[in-house]
Amino acid sequence: MSASTSRYVERLLALAKHPRPFVGATPDPLREWAQSGAMYLSGHPDGPPLAAAGPAIAMRGALLALAELAPDVTLPGLELLGERAAIAGLTRRGSTSCGGGTRLVAAVDGAIALTLSRPEDMELLPALVEEEVRDPWSAVETWARGTSATDARNRAVLLGLPCSVVGERAASEPWSTSREHAGPAVDHPLVVNLAALWAGPLCASLLGMLGCQVIKVEDPRRPDGARRGPRAFFDLLNAGARSVSLDLSGSKFRDLLETADIVIEGSRPRALRQLGIDVEVWVEQHDVTWVSITGHGRDQDRVGFGDDAAAAGGLVSDGCFLGDALADPLTGAHAALAAWSGARHGGGRLIDVSLAGVAASAAACEDISNSWDGPVAAPRARPFRGAAQELGAEVSV
Repeated sequence: MSASTSRYVERLLALAKHPRPFVGATPDPLREWAQSGAMYLSGHPDGPPLAAAGPAIAMRGALLALAELAPDVTLPGLELLGERAAIAGLTRRGSTSCGGGTRLVAAVDGAIALTLSRPEDMELLPALVEEEVRDPWSAVETWARGTSATDARNRAVLLGLPCSVVGERAASEPWSTSREHAGPAVDHPLVVNLAALWAGPLCASLLGMLGCQVIKVEDPRRPDGARRGPRAFFDLLNAGARSVSLDLSGSKFRDLLETADIVIEGSRPRALRQLGIDVEVWVEQHDVTWVSITGHGRDQDRVGFGDDAAAAGGLVSDGCFLGDALADPLTGAHAALAAWSGARHGGGRLIDVSLAGVAASAAACEDISNSWDGPVAAPRARPFRGAAQELGAEVSV
């Protein structure tokens, strides 16, 4: 672990003992893990739930650091780790993710985490395993048993499949900042959120709680996939945001983007370049705080989702996933901290935050006993905050 990473982990460990606990009278990472609902979601379905201090320490640290920057705002607590499962009725499934789309699969010299949640993922399976596929996961397991974990990951990534070697990501700072040249500080930043699913919308939601105006932008040809999931979860993440539907290749989108103080997006750099946006140049010209949330970082042209990225960071125990796509809520909180800090000190920052990187920083906090014999709470969601707007409800911005 690098010296800078050690300092960051030390900071998280110190905040884990902060006198303003989210749960109970005394800050205790294992107690908070157990009461957050995430422990209930960890382990074999027919075995006891698994304790893990690292994710609790990381989430507490990010939220408390954010609270220190906005002391008059009441923020949510560690229930963020389990609220999707609470709404969707998910539970622990061992080597299969709570949502069912990702599995840990044994290879010759390790294990991979492969996600097959999109229709195109299933269509690519014959090319991955090089044979006709009748039973998708059986075919993957048979193929992986004769392949090294690294080779399996590389082949999957080449095909565009979300896949990681378990524990492949070394611990590092949870985000990096470049193009930093502070502009004027903004009291109530305007957030343009281009991100979808979980981490980016959670980041935008937390920024909204801090007083930012949030505009959720979706291309009508490719709206946020979370709209197809439980409506209550989509509402939880997007309530209070203005919904704008725009062709992202058009001039109206660029006009809106020019008004932003904070931009949140989850695209690979080449996708933005295809829209005619060079992020590095844009940041420099517009003094914007640009938060890029990807599976593995802006320098990695690969797809990553919450469960396979969490496994890449090492958030796996006893051959089981820890929690439900933990890289997503952890990244959402860390991205909000990075964005708020950047905007409050003036824009001109490109913040590169990856799901796998945040997961690895959380796993690096795992340095205390994980023995827990106390009560374990089922996951719960925050109270209803109102309904999110329908797609494109705002006809002008």
